[in-house]
Amino acid sequence: MVAQKPKGVNFHESEWEFVFPPSIDNEEMYNEYYEGVELLDYNDVEAEQIFKKIIKKHPYHIDAYNHLSIAFKNQKKSFESFLTAEKSYLIGKSCLPKEFKQSKHKLRWSNLDNRPFLRSCHILGMEHQDRKQYEKAILLYSEILGYNEEDHQGVRYLLLECFFALKDYETAAKLLRKHKDDWGIEFVYGRLLLAIINNENGKLKSLLAEAIKRNKFVPEEITKSKHVAPPTFRIPGEPYFDAGIPMGSIQEAYEYWKNNKSLLADKRVKAFFSSIK
Repeated sequence: MVAQKPKGVNFHESEWEFVFPPSIDNEEMYNEYYEGVELLDYNDVEAEQIFKKIIKKHPYHIDAYNHLSIAFKNQKKSFESFLTAEKSYLIGKSCLPKEFKQSKHKLRWSNLDNRPFLRSCHILGMEHQDRKQYEKAILLYSEILGYNEEDHQGVRYLLLECFFALKDYETAAKLLRKHKDDWGIEFVYGRLLLAIINNENGKLKSLLAEAIKRNKFVPEEITKSKHVAPPTFRIPGEPYFDAGIPMGSIQEAYEYWKNNKSLLADKRVKAFFSSIK
């Protein structure tokens, strides 16, 4: 039996969508897939087996590859996670016909059937970023923004991390200006870090006040001699439920440090935050 392949379809002017075959788009398949998703972070070995089983039956199930890559990554199988992420992305691209033009056509996140492919772009971009292949990551993040400029996936923050890692402060500044009202921790602290690096001393006081208002724990995290991951945030009464990373928390401060280690180790940055203790 030949595997049924999803396809990209133009439905209105520049708007496109993925259409999945009935073999993938059905309740039984969804329940099996979601069982694997719910196991991620808790039992990644079992999740891996579920996604492999799905892929064996449905080799064009993009989201099964996406989450298999995550299961591998959680098990520190970095080679497997990269190859799986790459395969997911390439499968998605192969579903788009030659009439689809990346430079002008849209794949909106608001269309649920576009999300598996947009996720594949995101996951592969992060794989490249983890390998310090920042230029390749930037291309993928920019591709996502071309498809869906509303950026529901938050890749603008990852772009800023890449620009800082490349010491491309001019492009970082352009991105920050474009999103001057963005209150994400990456952008609020990014404006302050850029001012420190560029010796814009007149801006430091106000930018520091904004940054501390956003998350007061970051300065202390930056100046620590040893960084230890804080306990997982739990909702009272739900001791086994991982509630994620709350805004303004010590968990958020640690994640921000972890994602920007190189920049935050800059002598100018360390000196500035040491001076305000």
